[in-house]
Amino acid sequence: MLQYKYIDKNKPVLVAVSGGADSVAMLHMLVGQGYYCIAAHCNFHLRGAESDADEVFVRSFCEELGVPCYVEHFDTRKYAQQKSVSIEMAARELRYQWFYSLLDKYDIPCVAVAHHADDAAETFMLNLVRGTGLKGLTGMKPVQGRVVRPMLRYSRQDIELYCRAHRLKFCTDSTNQSDAYVRNRIRHHVIPQLKTINPSFLRTMRNNMAHLNQIYSLFAQQASEFMKRAVVELEDQTLISMDNLQKLPEVEPFIFEILFPKGFSPDSIHKIARCVAEKRWGRILFSSKYRVIVDRFNLMIMPRDEQTENEETDIEMDQDEVYTPIHLKISTFERTDDYQVSKDANIAHFNADKVYFPLTLRHWRTGDMFRPLGMKGFKKLSDFFVDNKMNQVQKENAWILEAGGEIIWIVGMRIDDRFKITADCKEVLQIEIITN
Repeated sequence: MLQYKYIDKNKPVLVAVSGGADSVAMLHMLVGQGYYCIAAHCNFHLRGAESDADEVFVRSFCEELGVPCYVEHFDTRKYAQQKSVSIEMAARELRYQWFYSLLDKYDIPCVAVAHHADDAAETFMLNLVRGTGLKGLTGMKPVQGRVVRPMLRYSRQDIELYCRAHRLKFCTDSTNQSDAYVRNRIRHHVIPQLKTINPSFLRTMRNNMAHLNQIYSLFAQQASEFMKRAVVELEDQTLISMDNLQKLPEVEPFIFEILFPKGFSPDSIHKIARCVAEKRWGRILFSSKYRVIVDRFNLMIMPRDEQTENEETDIEMDQDEVYTPIHLKISTFERTDDYQVSKDANIAHFNADKVYFPLTLRHWRTGDMFRPLGMKGFKKLSDFFVDNKMNQVQKENAWILEAGGEIIWIVGMRIDDRFKITADCKEVLQIEIITN
C-alpha cells in the first residue's frame, strides 16, 4: 500500500507516466488511494513507432482510470545538438522543463516520478564511477524541490509483482535491453552480481545512502559557514579568499562543492586544490563554461569568453579610429621644436618612421617580451606584470599593440623603448585610449 505524506490529497498531483511498469504501478496506486492525479507523458520521438505506441497506451490507460492526460512531443535530437548535451540529458531537461511549466500553469504543488530502489542503487553506482563526490552518493531524495518520489522503497521486482497481481499491462522500452548505455550495463551486470553477494543489497544500499546523506548534511553545514565568510559573489566572478582556504584542514572537499556544479572534473578540482596547497599562483584551469585562476589573494572563478580569449584586431594605416575591442584614436603630426611627449598614460607617442602597419591589437601570450621605455635590455611581459603587481585577471585583460611582429605598447602602461621619440624623429604617431 502506497502511503505518501508529502502528497496532499486535497490538491492535484502531476504524475509522470512513461508507460513502463514503474509509472503505471505508481499511477494505479495513487488513483486507488484517492489522490487527484493528472498524468503527463513525454514523446521524445527517439524510438520511432515504439515511442508512438507508448503514447497511445498511456492515453488509453489514463482514460480507463478517468485521469486527465497531457502529452508533449519533443525533437530531442535537435535539442541535444543545439545544447551540446547527450540525448539522455536532453530528454531529462526537456521533460522537467515541461513538468514545471504544467505545475505553474495549473497551480499543482508537485510532480510524482516513479524512481524506485533499483534506480537509486544504479544512480549511486553511476555517480561512484563518474566521481561526483559525496553529494552524488547520498541517493535519490523522496522530495527534491517540487519533485516527489513515492516509489523509492519498492524494488523493480516488487513493482512487476504488483502489476501482475492487478493485471496491469505496461510498455517495455527496447533501449533498456541495450548495453550501449552505462546505466544498463550496471543494471544488467553489476547490480545482479552484488545481489548475489548480498541478497539484501537494496536494503543495505538504502541504509548506506541514508548514512552518507547524514554525513553530507554535516559537511554541507560547514561548507555553508565557510562560504559566508570566504566567498564573495561579484557580477562577473566569484572570489574565494585564499587566506580562508589555506586555514582549512582539507581544501579539496570545499573547492569540490563549489566547482563541480560548474562543470569542473574531479581531476581538475584535485589539481586546483594542489595549486592552493603548494601556493602555485597564476595557474588557470578550465571547464567547458568556466575558468579558475589561482591568484595570490583569491581563487577566482569566472565564465569563459572564448571570443575574448582569442580576440585579435588589425589596424590599417588609413584607420583613424577603432571601436572594438577597445576604443582608440590614431593620428600623426609633424614633430615641432616645442613638441613634448605626453605624460597621460592613455596617450602614447611613437616615432612614425619606425612603426609599420598594420598594427595588431591583442592579449598577451606566454613568452611575450619587449624592451620597456628607459631600459636597454628585453623583459618578459610576465615579469613586467609581476613588477607592476598585476593579478591574473588584470594580466589577461591587458592589451598589447604590436607592429611588424614587435610589441610597441603595453596599452595604457608602457611603450617599447625602440619606438620612442628620438632627436631625429620627424613625424609622431599618436594613439589615444578613449575612455568615455
